[in-house]
Amino acid sequence: MRAMGQRSMVLRLAVLAAVAIAVVLVAVVLAGGDSSDEDAGGGKGPASTKSALQGIPQSGIALGSPGAPVTMVEFADLQCPFCREYHENVFPELLERYVRTGKLRLELRLLRFLGPDSDRLARVAAAAAAQNRMWQFVGLAYDRQGAENSGYATDDFIDKLAADAGMKRADAGSAAETLIRRDESAARRAKIQSTPSFLIGPTGGPFEHFQPGDLSPDAFVPRIEEELNR
Repeated sequence: MRAMGQRSMVLRLAVLAAVAIAVVLVAVVLAGGDSSDEDAGGGKGPASTKSALQGIPQSGIALGSPGAPVTMVEFADLQCPFCREYHENVFPELLERYVRTGKLRLELRLLRFLGPDSDRLARVAAAAAAQNRMWQFVGLAYDRQGAENSGYATDDFIDKLAADAGMKRADAGSAAETLIRRDESAARRAKIQSTPSFLIGPTGGPFEHFQPGDLSPDAFVPRIEEELNR
């Protein structure tokens, strides 16, 4: 009888252990179910960024149909937290409501006044423009933005951004520098003194300076509608 009791106890313990392992495995699967679309820093992954831009024409620094009646130009620094706020709070609605429907064309002009991380990110974003992957790169750069001037834009960080954006190479050489200097010259001519700042007008120009009162869709929609109804 004692031997039978020992075997029963061993069997019960084995069953309990198997159940515990199964529970742990289920918990791991459920917790990691969405991890494929999240980056290591907790931001959005490349799949969601690509999905948001899918089907929208992209050429260099421009996003949207070249035949769109209105163009809005954004001046931004990729490590600027307010530029990230615009990207999170306003850009998605403008993308779906105006850009995807062919009413609005966006241009992004890169600045780098905040520090070395701004410069490194801007150079690779400019390289991405030459591959028509700028908006993928920029979206991921904002989603994974680190603390300002913390040195977060390391080689590994930027290489991961470039790969996830679908870039063939992260060449940030003389052509990228030329593009950024052109953007900086445009900012000086437009008397841009902060980021994000905007110009808006009929595609092809002329453009007017537009500085919204806050970074919410409600601050942008009336101005865009005004341009569309001219």
